[in-house]
Amino acid sequence: MAIKLLISGESNSGKTTLTKDLKDTLVVSYDGKKYPFPIPHVMVPPFDSTNQLIEIINSKIVTYKEKFGQYPKTIVIDTVSKIFDTLLDNCNTKYNGFKIYSELNKEIHEFTEYIQNTLIASDMNVVIISHAIWNTDTSKYELVGKGDFAKRGGFLAETDEAIFVEVKTNKRILHFRSTKYPARTLVDELPDNINVNEFNLQDHIKLLEKNQTTADQYSI
Repeated sequence: MAIKLLISGESNSGKTTLTKDLKDTLVVSYDGKKYPFPIPHVMVPPFDSTNQLIEIINSKIVTYKEKFGQYPKTIVIDTVSKIFDTLLDNCNTKYNGFKIYSELNKEIHEFTEYIQNTLIASDMNVVIISHAIWNTDTSKYELVGKGDFAKRGGFLAETDEAIFVEVKTNKRILHFRSTKYPARTLVDELPDNINVNEFNLQDHIKLLEKNQTTADQYSI
């Protein structure tokens, strides 16, 4: 079964850089800058709805198969924060009053359902990249999100595997489990944190796949 992995951190923390080692991957890039690595990717143009965004992604998945002879094993979405910002802007343009937020919640729900019920259900791993900011009230980092989905914890509440990228005295530290950072894992062999130089995202996904396969064997 495919895995879903969240990667978050502040701006310029190196979230996108982690994707440079991925294989058999399609990167869906929508973060206001060009994707810099030689990995199949699509620079998503402006879109006016979740439905249009999904159509763009689906068409590029088909294009990937036509070019490489197989579907991508992993889809990277970089970043969901920017996607949600655009969905809010679209709703502000189309609607007024409370309907802005009710329609925004529908758009976000459609996107999260697409990830789970189309991509994951098609046995494609999904790596979700999100910005995070420091909340002085809670003394914790929180994902940048929108609507009721953000209030429920965002993608952190919908995945068992989440990495937080911390920049500390010019070093990048990856956290796999923490109460201070949006990080969690079910893999006991993983440390609480490591230096980014010791990490390979492709190897990490293989580890998560192995752990998921072992768990699936006990499904009744």
